[in-house]
Amino acid sequence: MNIIWLGHGALRIEIADQIILIDPWLTGNPMLDEDQYEAALDGATQILMTHGHEDHTADLKMVADRTGAPVAGMVELMGWFEAQGVQNTTGFNKGGTINCGDVAVSMVPADHRSRSRRRAVRRRNQRGA
Repeated sequence: MNIIWLGHGALRIEIADQIILIDPWLTGNPMLDEDQYEAALDGATQILMTHGHEDHTADLKMVADRTGAPVAGMVELMGWFEAQGVQNTTGFNKGGTINCGDVAVSMVPADHRSRSRRRAVRRRNQRGA
């Protein structure tokens, strides 16, 4: 197995017969130069989306179109992307498992905060807490 960090939440995982892209955000990603896009996408067999924040999903349609790889993620998120023209999606829920070739992928619960700690501290200080 080979795991390549592409910056932020974007990963390329080469495992068994699969090349899996997770949250493939390219455009504007400060860790990935434009001349590295092709290598990052080369041979992709599956795209997995963890959640709908723009810094994870902004390039999904472009990546799916360029690679032809199927896309999987939360049912509601896949429904939204289908409405945006993304083809070959699979929606599944927490606790579910899908097979990507010889690789089984299970969705597990995860927490994600989008509010910065600095902003929360500033608000608390403004309230006098």
